[in-house]
Amino acid sequence: MPLQLDLFPRNTSIAFDPSAAPLLLLACSGRKAERRAPALQLYQGVMYQTLRVHVRAEAEPEIVILSARHGFIAPDEALEPYDQRMSAARADELLAAMHRGITQVSWPRRACGVFLVGGHEYRRVMRAAVALVGARDLPVEEVCGGIGHHRAQLARFLDRQRPAFQDQIGSHPNGRPLFRRYGTVSVGDSVLFTEPGPRNCGPKRAVLSELFAGPAGATASADVEDVVAGQPKVVSRWISLAGVRSAAPSEPPVVASDGRIGDAVGLSGRANFSI
Repeated sequence: MPLQLDLFPRNTSIAFDPSAAPLLLLACSGRKAERRAPALQLYQGVMYQTLRVHVRAEAEPEIVILSARHGFIAPDEALEPYDQRMSAARADELLAAMHRGITQVSWPRRACGVFLVGGHEYRRVMRAAVALVGARDLPVEEVCGGIGHHRAQLARFLDRQRPAFQDQIGSHPNGRPLFRRYGTVSVGDSVLFTEPGPRNCGPKRAVLSELFAGPAGATASADVEDVVAGQPKVVSRWISLAGVRSAAPSEPPVVASDGRIGDAVGLSGRANFSI
C-alpha cells in the first residue's frame, strides 16, 4: 500500500448533484511506465490512451482508480511499477475490507453520476464501493462487452461531458440569456486563459463578469489583466471559455491600478457589443 500522510479526513460520501461533474471509476492497467509516477501517468494501457485522447480540460470528470494491488487510489497518487492482476480471489479480498478500503482515497462530494470502467472483477469491487459512498439517487452506469466495446463506451462518455450553462441570472438587451455558471466556472471567478493565435504569450488572468453563448461558442465578458502601451492594465472584453481554468487560490485577483476590479482601459464603462 502506498504511504500516505493524511492531514485532513477524506470524504467518503457522494451526494447527487445534476450540475456537478461525473465520477469515472477506472481500473488500473497491466501496461505501466518503467519508473515511479502518478497513477494517471503510470498506467499506459489502452483505456488510459482513450482517456488522454478524449478528455478535455474544460470538462474533466472526477476520477478514482481501482488498483489490483493498492485498492482505490487518486489519479495523482505516486506509485512504483508493479505486476498484479485482479483475480476473483483478489477481488474478494478487497470486498472483505471494503469499509476500510473506501477511506484510502477522498471521493468527490458531489457528482451527477458514476461510470464504471474495467473488467468484471474490477466492476464487482467498484459497485460495492459506490453502494457505500454514493447517495441512493446517484445514477451508476458501467461498460459491457469486450475491451473494444469498453474503449468505445469510455470515449462516448468523455465526449458527452460538455460543460453546460446553468442558473440564468438575466439577459442582454437583445434577449440573449446570461448565466451564473458554465461547467466548473462561475461569475466572479478568477481564471487563467490563453489567447488564440500565433502571438499568444502564455496564460493571462481574468475575472469573469458575464457568461453567455456567443456567436463562436461559450463566451464570457471578463476583466482581463493585459499590457497596453507597455503598461499593465485591466481591460474589459470578451474571452472564449474554451480551455479556461480556475486560477490557484494563492494567485492575486485581477485588480486595476486604482484598486477597482474590472476598470476598463480607454473605455467609459463596459463597451456595448452586438451579439
